[in-house]
Amino acid sequence: MTSGPDPVTDLVGFVHRLRADGVRVEVARVATSLRALGAFERLDHEDIYWATRLTLCSRHEDLPAFDAAFAAWFGVAAPTATSASALSGPAENGEPTGDPEDEGEDLDTEGMASQAGFAERLATVSPWTLNDFERAEVASFVEAFTRSVPLRRTMRRTTGGRRNVDVSRTARTMMRNAGEPTRLWYRRQAHARRRLVLLVDVSHSMRDHRGLLLRFGYAAVAVAPMTTEVFTFGTRLDRITRLLRSPDPQAVMHALAARRSDWDAGTRLGATITSFSQIWGGHRMVRSANLVIVSDGWELADPAPLVAQVSRLSRLAHRVIWANPQAGAPGFTPTAPALLGSLPYAHLVATPDAAALRSLAGLLGCPACGPRCQRHRELRKWSVPT
Repeated sequence: MTSGPDPVTDLVGFVHRLRADGVRVEVARVATSLRALGAFERLDHEDIYWATRLTLCSRHEDLPAFDAAFAAWFGVAAPTATSASALSGPAENGEPTGDPEDEGEDLDTEGMASQAGFAERLATVSPWTLNDFERAEVASFVEAFTRSVPLRRTMRRTTGGRRNVDVSRTARTMMRNAGEPTRLWYRRQAHARRRLVLLVDVSHSMRDHRGLLLRFGYAAVAVAPMTTEVFTFGTRLDRITRLLRSPDPQAVMHALAARRSDWDAGTRLGATITSFSQIWGGHRMVRSANLVIVSDGWELADPAPLVAQVSRLSRLAHRVIWANPQAGAPGFTPTAPALLGSLPYAHLVATPDAAALRSLAGLLGCPACGPRCQRHRELRKWSVPT
């Protein structure tokens, strides 16, 4: 920060000033603000203003107090929002801004890489009305998840089996029968449903598959609402599990369409997966779970951070499955650097249509699924030749 020799001390003093003026600032927001300021090589007062305002303010009514505290602490007036809105808004004369993502389908692109970008645009979309075919599709997904129940062993024991004697229960039975071993009781390791985490790409390059994937996510939550989590990502990470827990699929689709999110925006694959790994990587949600990333893998930024996070998640989760709708095309060869780098840590699955997604649901419940699994060997690709 340019206003003092020690940026940490300067920011802490500014936070104390905000709290004295009635602005509620949590400790976590201070850490986030430091990370935001550290992303700049050289800071001016406008950069400091926007980095601190976006990270320290949690309520709209705090903005006037924040502007006054900023002017008093740094000795400069708070900048206006004109310069910030000009970065993402359209030009005043109606001409294109030069961002490929803003031109939508009118842009003549050469491959999927040209559809990926960093532009962020939060908006709602037209309500999604399910027709009879799509309702039947949801029912088929529900049936596939119902038939396929992924199980994991727990530390608990339950009655059953013929290998391990339940000494305590057998002894209690003997005491009730004058010390005679009238019956041997056995116990075995209990099983619980394995958790499922779906990360669905809703960026512009995945627009044609978005509705199908959201219906697939709804069916997964409908069958196992307590052990399934669904996130969407494009330029940001959104947790939509609660919206999917409604019993009416049509109401769910309307709620998703009305949600202000990054539909048809750019792609920040590395940043969103990193955010998921940092927030939920140490949570019980991910540990020993089936983690499914549904994306075409196009990322314009350096793929190294994404690959590092996929590697970390592969060590935490039971397995990481990368479902790519483009992988089902004849002669497909992965060319996206992010996807290529993640293949050593994730299993590549082709999901071009509803039938492939139903096969994926069956694959998740197979206890011994792997490259040599006789049942699912032909239903998916564990690796794609390069």
